[in-house]
Amino acid sequence: MGHLVGKDIYRKLGKKIDNLTLRAPWNDTLFAILKEIYTAEEANVVVRMPYVLSNLERIAKITGYAPARLRQMRQGLSPRGY
Repeated sequence: MGHLVGKDIYRKLGKKIDNLTLRAPWNDTLFAILKEIYTAEEANVVVRMPYVLSNLERIAKITGYAPARLRQMRQGLSPRGY
């Protein structure tokens, strides 16, 4: 599975957030906020996650991450609203 690195993954995360009901156009401030809140690995998972409620197995299949790793990340993402 190819992972995006650096600013690219945060730009994709910003685009995903911008497609939600609250608009968040890309700029340096949004980049700084996303980089502060999410690691690159977390951002990669969030970008790949479906918009609909899904179980861990489905998310693992879609993202390419092992369920055990996703469980670990979920604990870190939950307090941040994901």
